[in-house]
Amino acid sequence: MRYILAAILSWLVPGAGHWYIGDRVRGIILFITVTLTFWVGIYIGGVVSTVNVHTNSAWFLAQIFLGGYTFLTWVLSHSSFAMPCYGKTLDLAVIYTGIAGLLNFLIILDAAARAFKKTAE
Repeated sequence: MRYILAAILSWLVPGAGHWYIGDRVRGIILFITVTLTFWVGIYIGGVVSTVNVHTNSAWFLAQIFLGGYTFLTWVLSHSSFAMPCYGKTLDLAVIYTGIAGLLNFLIILDAAARAFKKTAE
């Protein structure tokens, strides 16, 4: 059961699952790496255009692995101060956020595997 909680925590916040199972340094490094990658992408492209299921549906499948961040950007994209972005900067932003999501998918699997291994010991 511990491995399910580690996976859910990692889905919500990158590195939180590793923090939960006791790998604090690894959790901090993963948190900083994935968080910076995702939010740099959002900074480049803006929240309206970057995380958008209608225009970037294939990349959105990768971005959804950052559950908490994706939900937060979805909320921000529906606010009054959000502005769209177009062109090559949007492409770069979508790639940054998609790669961050795919990295977090690996982090989720790693946290679950490490938690499972610790419970088996």
